[in-house]
Amino acid sequence: MQYPHTPERSTELLRQALPLMSRQSAALHPMSYAVWYAYVADTASPLRLEVDHHLAQRGSLDEATTAQLFHRYLAEHDPQTMQRVSEGLRQLIGGMSAHAALAKDQTSRYGLTLERMAAELAEAGDGGLPPDADADAAGHPPAMLEELMAHTRQMQTDMARLQQRLADSQREIDQLRHEVQRAREESQVDALTGLPNRRAFDRRLGAELSASAGGASGADARRPCLLMMDLDHFKRINDNYGHPFGDQVLRAVAQVLQAVVREPALAARVGGEEFAVLLPAATLDEALALAEKLRATVAGSRVRRKGHEAPIERITLSLGAAVWHAGEAPEALIDRADRALYTAKAAGRDRVAVADH
Repeated sequence: MQYPHTPERSTELLRQALPLMSRQSAALHPMSYAVWYAYVADTASPLRLEVDHHLAQRGSLDEATTAQLFHRYLAEHDPQTMQRVSEGLRQLIGGMSAHAALAKDQTSRYGLTLERMAAELAEAGDGGLPPDADADAAGHPPAMLEELMAHTRQMQTDMARLQQRLADSQREIDQLRHEVQRAREESQVDALTGLPNRRAFDRRLGAELSASAGGASGADARRPCLLMMDLDHFKRINDNYGHPFGDQVLRAVAQVLQAVVREPALAARVGGEEFAVLLPAATLDEALALAEKLRATVAGSRVRRKGHEAPIERITLSLGAAVWHAGEAPEALIDRADRALYTAKAAGRDRVAVADH
C-alpha cells in the first residue's frame, strides 16, 4: 500500500487517526500509529474492512489484534512511506505539545491572577462586596473564587499530565523515525555480503545517468561506466562443496570488491552470483583497468573451507564493461554490459569483454 501524501495531508490524516487510536485498548505505539493511519487513509482498503468487522464484534482493538493487522497489511511498507507517516505524526505531536505548553503557561498566569485577587479580597474584608462574595470571618476568599482556584489547579495538573503524555508520544515517534531510517538503510544492503543490493544499485545508476545528461561526449570523455561480473562455475561450487561454502565464496568476492573499488564508484551484489560496479565518471581505459584488477585479484585468491586446510579450486570472475551513451536508459546500459559478460563467458571465462559501441 502506497500513500502519495504530502506532509500536510499526512498531518491531517493523523489528526483524524488520533481520536480513533485513543479509544482502543492497544497503546499508542508506532505499530498502532501505522494501522490507524492506514485506516483513515483508504476507506476501501482490506485493512479498514477487517478493522470495522473486528470493531463491530469486539468494540476495540487490543495489542494482539493491532500487531496482527500491522504484520498482515503494513509490515512490508516502503520505508519512504513510513518515513512520511512518521514525519507527519512528529509534526502533529510537536504542534500539540507546543499548544499544550502555551495553554499551561496561560493557565498558570490565570491561576496567579486568581490567587492575587483572592488575597486582595480577603484583605478588603467586608468592603462593599455582595454578601455571597464576601470573605468569611477568618479572612478566607469567597467560595466562588475558591471554586475557581480549585478548577484552575486541576487544569494545571491536567495540563502537566497531558504534556507528559505528549512527551512520551514524541519519544515513541523519534524511536519510529530511527526504526524507519534503519529499515531504509537495511532495505538497500545485501544481507549476505554487506554490499549495496539491486535496489540501491538501480537507484544510484538512475541518479548518475540523470546527472550526466548533457555532459561531455567523445571517445575520451569521462562518462558513467558499468562493469557486470559473474562468478564462473558457481553452481559447480555449490554442488561440490555445499551452499554454506558457496556463501563463503560470495562473501570473499564481496571483500575484494570492497577493498578494490573506491568511492565515488559503487560496488553492489545484483543477483545470486552476479555483481556490478558503477563508475560515475571514467574513461573506458580506466574501467577496463579496474575490471582487470578485480579479475586478477579474485583469480589470485584462495578460499578455504572451514575445518579444511587445503584450498579449493580456483575462483574466477568473468566481466563485461560498457560505457554509457548519452540519452541511453539504465536498462539499455545494463543490457549491453550483460551481453559483454556473456561474451566473456563464451570466450572461455576468467576474462573481461567490452560491449559494442
